[in-house]
Parts: sequence; structure tokens; C-alpha cells
Amino acid sequence: MLAVRSYCYRYHGIRLGQREARIWGRAANTFASKIRDFLLNRKVFYPAESNAKDMVSDLVSWKPQYVYGYTSLILEAAQIIEKNGFQPEGVKAVICTAESILPAQKRFISSAFGAPVLEEYGSTEFDIIAFECKKGHLHLVNPWLWVESEYDSALITDISRNSQSLVRYNLGDAFKTVESNCELLGGTRVIEELQGRTAQQFAYLTPEHKFHAVVFGRALDAYMNEFHECFKFTVSQTEMGEFQLYVSSSPSHGTDHLKNWVNLELRAQLNEQLDLIRTVNAGEDVMRNGKHTYFFQDLDIDVNG
Repeated sequence: MLAVRSYCYRYHGIRLGQREARIWGRAANTFASKIRDFLLNRKVFYPAESNAKDMVSDLVSWKPQYVYGYTSLILEAAQIIEKNGFQPEGVKAVICTAESILPAQKRFISSAFGAPVLEEYGSTEFDIIAFECKKGHLHLVNPWLWVESEYDSALITDISRNSQSLVRYNLGDAFKTVESNCELLGGTRVIEELQGRTAQQFAYLTPEHKFHAVVFGRALDAYMNEFHECFKFTVSQTEMGEFQLYVSSSPSHGTDHLKNWVNLELRAQLNEQLDLIRTVNAGEDVMRNGKHTYFFQDLDIDVNG
């Protein structure tokens, strides 16, 4: 696992052991964790509480050589950097993991940190499975894993581990792999579109008419590109054909403008006549806690079948 991580990092000019700012959950305040972070030349930052500005200021002052962490928390840190005029120095790369990231968010984070933003795809069981090259392809990079995509579900087989059998292990993620002509990193097989957890992938207009929730991500990414915005968002469905949009901050043109623009985009993508987004709620206090995802299927199964 470390060999694969070292290989990916070295390709981007980073070495394991260089100064790492890990934007993660709250750091464990134990002697063992402090020793571990010291040996790894790492500090953990959690920019999601009342002292977030001071924590991000400390991060910038520490001058890490790379930043690693949850996409949503890195985005939060980037917004604080941009708002307060902080100027990070010496950052070689920002590595986003565990959560999906949109192209508009990548560009915003890259501008804030003054460094390229790289996407990592992995799991607790296997560590890195795919890593982004300099052309933006998400390459399969672990030679000891056999990766399949069946019915858009990720199936992983570890062909080297003797301690336990992990054969066609279902991660619960949806993606498609394709052959590319790019040989910059790993093999030529790349993940074309990482869609996230399959349990939260389908939105319903009627019990018989469903669509893939990735269209919400495309619509919001288009909005952020068009109006130079950057925020976290989540879409929730509680009724057939009705959706609620939650954003971490109010867009500069207002929530009604966002709702109307996104509804027009969704109509065009889905060839529908009705507005799907019924309400837009803004503010960090309305966002869900825990690992960030773009869509939550909150239909009552007993009522909606």
C-alpha cells in the first residue's frame, strides 16, 4: 500500500515524509497520535468549528509541502483562505480523498492554495485504487488489485493478500472504467466518472421513472462555472418528483436565482417540463454532518414503495 502511495506521490513531485497538512476530522488528543503525527511530519487541521479561521491561519503559517484530506473540509479551508486573503506558500499539491469533487470546486481550491488539485480514489481495505495524472485522468494504479465494474458497481479483487480472501469485493460505489491512450501514471485504464455510493444514486419522478442523481452534480457544476461561485451542496428527495437543495452559503445572485437557473438546467438535461427543485436552503447549519455526498434519497419506502 505504501509503495503505491509513494509511486503516485513521486509522480507529482511529493515524497512521503514531507510536511503534510491533513485536513481531517478533529485530531485525536492522545500521546500515541501525537507521536505518530510527529514521525509522519504531519499536522491535522479541522476547519469546521468556531476557531476555523485561526486554524486555517495556522495551516498557512506552517507552510506544508502538500495538503491531504476530505474534499468538503479542504473546500471549507479554501473559502477561508480566499475570504481572508491568506497566501499559502510552498504547497506542491492538494490531494482530495473520500468524497467526490466537481471541476469548478477543483479550480477554486487550486486558486486558493496556489497548487494543483489531485483526486485520489481508494478505500480502507485497499488504500489507493486510482490516482489522478497531470492530464486529469483517474488512473488505476495498484498492480495488486483486479478492478471490475459490473452494472456500474465497483468490484475489487486483491490478488496478493494471503491473510484473507477479498474476491470481487463490492465497495458500494458506482463508476465506469475505460481504456485511454494516456500512459502517464499506472496503466491505461482510467475511471471515467466516479459517481459515488450506489445506495444514493437514483432519484425518482414517479415509481416507474427514475434518473441518475449525477445530473444534479452536473447542473450545480455548470452554475458555479457560469457565475464564478463555489460552495458545497446536497440535494434531498422526500417526495416523488420533488427535491430540496441545500447549499453551504448563499450565492451572490440569491437563492431564487440559483433555484430557477438549476431548474432550467435540469429540465434541459432530463427533457422534463416541471421544476424539480422546490426549495433552496442556505447556510452551514442546514448541511448534514458526516461524510459529504451530493444526493440523499430520503423517500419514505412505506409510502412510496
